[in-house]
Amino acid sequence: MGNLTTRQRDILRILLETSKPLGTAEIATTLNLSPRQVNYSLKGINSWLAQQQISLKVTPGVGVELECAPEQTRLLQKEISSKSSLQLVLTAGQRQQLLSLILLTANEPLILDQIRALTQISRATILKDLDDIETWLGEWGIKLVRKPNFGVQVEASELTCQQALAALIWGETPFGQSLTTMTHNAGLIFSLKADANLLPIVQRANQILGGWKIQRVTGLVAYAEEQLGGRYTDDAVLHLSLALAILNVRVQSGHHLDVQDNHLDWLRLNPIWPVANTISKRIGWPQNGEWRDADIAGIAMQLMAASRSEGWLSDMDRDFSATRLIDRLIEHICQAYNHHELSEDRTLRDGLVNHVIPACLRQRFHLWFPSTLTRPILPAEFEFEYRVAKGLADIVKEQTGYDLPPYETSNLAMLVRAAIIRIGPHRLRRVVVVCPSGMATAQLLVARLETRFPSLCNLKVISLRQLDPETVSTADLILTTVPLPNIFPETCFVLQVHPLLMPNDIETITQFLGYEYSEERDAPDSYHKQITPRPPFLGHST
Repeated sequence: MGNLTTRQRDILRILLETSKPLGTAEIATTLNLSPRQVNYSLKGINSWLAQQQISLKVTPGVGVELECAPEQTRLLQKEISSKSSLQLVLTAGQRQQLLSLILLTANEPLILDQIRALTQISRATILKDLDDIETWLGEWGIKLVRKPNFGVQVEASELTCQQALAALIWGETPFGQSLTTMTHNAGLIFSLKADANLLPIVQRANQILGGWKIQRVTGLVAYAEEQLGGRYTDDAVLHLSLALAILNVRVQSGHHLDVQDNHLDWLRLNPIWPVANTISKRIGWPQNGEWRDADIAGIAMQLMAASRSEGWLSDMDRDFSATRLIDRLIEHICQAYNHHELSEDRTLRDGLVNHVIPACLRQRFHLWFPSTLTRPILPAEFEFEYRVAKGLADIVKEQTGYDLPPYETSNLAMLVRAAIIRIGPHRLRRVVVVCPSGMATAQLLVARLETRFPSLCNLKVISLRQLDPETVSTADLILTTVPLPNIFPETCFVLQVHPLLMPNDIETITQFLGYEYSEERDAPDSYHKQITPRPPFLGHST
């Protein structure tokens, strides 16, 4: 049992305690994991079980279950509950994550003997781990200083150090499956917490992460939303909570940001400054530390640059250059499709503001933001929209000097697609759509639903944080792009769909509605063929 991770043991324990197949989504919800993490762990469990002539039965669409005799089940349960089953063996990736966390948070160099005591591995293995860590840190511009009689220590700007920490905790590293998971309800979950007393390095990591108070910070993000009159995407709330929690613990330990004077002066004049200042006074209570203006600016920058599902009140009225940029992007879309009524599409304008402006601010302040995924794979029917979106990215580069990342270009393509769908014939069941990925994805999903299913009306988009029985009590149907907790009455229908509404999703919704879908009769976006697009407009702004 010793070669199973804590996560794998927890999953195996759940499978042993049930008499029916369990879906990966159900297991993920129980353990606050992602379905991908569950699937990854199941592979290791299956390999370990095979050594004991036990196998996992996986039935697509049904779930996973153990295939073993009652006596084997009792032996497995006994082994899991025994002390011998709690021997933790870290993989190289797990060690490298933990060691990176300790190095990035250390206030002084670590000598090799200290690292050996923490990891309980050989000198040669430590040196190999440090080589891999050094390569990853180098991608951030962080130097790993290694000197005899000195030890090992990172050298980087404070901002870079904090962002590398955020990426590490988020799981965007080359070190394999992340040891941490973030949820809105539970905050930061460390998968090895139960093993904190087994290895010193795990115990140290648990001490570090235990002081971050993610849930408290999430409440302050909600305060910012209230004060600013808008909403962040669900992913942005988690990232903001992580970034601000890291900033707080760094300030409490005497580390401070260094912000350019021009950025600091600009931020002090922005309406977001008093919000950031209030957060700085509340976030570290009761210690509170020594919050300098540069640290408050760090809060302001993160708040301004996070992705939004709803823009701030009078957002564009405060920045003429931003207004001019959005106007230019709208003009580009109108000319590309020869549909000038798109200039009156408020939903399109809001979507552009909520994607482009934060993306530019992240570039301006050199802030990392989790991509979650690289450019989404768009259907072939999106080819022209993606070309238009590339033209939009070129305009942003021309007028601001900033390059939009590939995933934002794909988001723009989805915004454009949704706008084109909306100018087609208006097609009017009560449906709640749960889509935590952001405004672009939500807009496109709603537009495609309205086009394909005229009987669906009163489509209401909500975030995971807004999800509660009262909110969905009047819904005939809940469509979600992510697994949902089991908090609804039996009379409530919940269907999970792909954000791009794939053919199998259409078939599932069709079955729910009780009629047969005909591709020839109700071709996807058939009116779109009536639009004669022109090549993307790439001229200079006037």
